[in-house]
Amino acid sequence: GEPLAPEHGAPLRLVVPGYAGVRSAKWLTRIEVKDTPSQAPIQAHDYKLFPADVTSETADWTHGLTINVMPLNAAICSPGSGKSLPSGKVRIEGYAVAYERGVSRVEVSVNGGRDWQQAAFADDPEGQWSWQRWSLDAELLKGRQHLVVRAFDEAGQGQPERPDTMWNFAGYLCTAWHHVHVLVE
Repeated sequence: GEPLAPEHGAPLRLVVPGYAGVRSAKWLTRIEVKDTPSQAPIQAHDYKLFPADVTSETADWTHGLTINVMPLNAAICSPGSGKSLPSGKVRIEGYAVAYERGVSRVEVSVNGGRDWQQAAFADDPEGQWSWQRWSLDAELLKGRQHLVVRAFDEAGQGQPERPDTMWNFAGYLCTAWHHVHVLVE
């Protein structure tokens, strides 16, 4: 290993496996054990989840759901949206993570979600809390193509298809299928 760098929380950082990164505090100077939630802004006000009908003006911050764990999520890292690609076989790569349960499979569509192909994990899946790199070598036809990725956890739960089913004014935890548009020449 290497010494903890300042941008990553030196001199001391508390990492809480399975919890959202916001709960893994950086730059600790002291630790207090309490039997009530902290009133620090990051706990009492920030990183709260509200229903879709609540706005920042109508939010009652004492009743928002505190974000502690992150849901199942997957994303395409390469190719990037808007990229021009040669026709033929193209490697599509990304990551998937399921904090409470491990990722069991990742599926990729090269036609906007009509048909799906199973991606291969780059490493042996290590179970819950571990990010999984994945890839798929897919044949892309000329023209504008719509790539989509979705993941499933070990309980068979999948990501929601559309972001409007989980939208909230703060934009938190929007883990719908990830879409990338490319031009194949």
